[in-house]
Amino acid sequence: MAKEIKIENVGKFVEGEYNKLIKAAVAETYASLVQKSPVDLGRFRASWAVGQNNATFLGEPAGKSSYPTPNPEEPRKIGYDKEKAGNTYVIYNNLPYAEKLAYAAPGFGLKEEKRYNPTRVVDNWATPGGGSSHQTNGPGWVEAISKHVQRMIPTLAAEIERKA
Repeated sequence: MAKEIKIENVGKFVEGEYNKLIKAAVAETYASLVQKSPVDLGRFRASWAVGQNNATFLGEPAGKSSYPTPNPEEPRKIGYDKEKAGNTYVIYNNLPYAEKLAYAAPGFGLKEEKRYNPTRVVDNWATPGGGSSHQTNGPGWVEAISKHVQRMIPTLAAEIERKA
């Protein structure tokens, strides 16, 4: 059964639906980034955050032997409560080595590779916690998540238009 909406409330209804779309896109992107992040100690995975019109979270501090896995269902929101149409949302990781892990992970099968810490050598990148390429399928995993969400948004927007 179709929902009845008074003509004067159509704008509020559509805005509410677009807010849901934005929330779904942010949640899907955040969850995918957290779940597909390479894990050594877990600092990289724990340092993802969502900013509304900014990217100010500096990431989890160094020094722990392990970091708790964030809940992918609850994005770490910095400086806002709810997603709203008209704002820009940035999902980011400000750790100094984040870009290398996201875009330049060594290929699967390397026997020895230096990571962001030049004094640490990993003997086998295929071992759990040993490196990012095995866990993320190599460079390009961030772009794959981005493309997935970009394909999802028009489908959800068409559904909103159909409802309205």
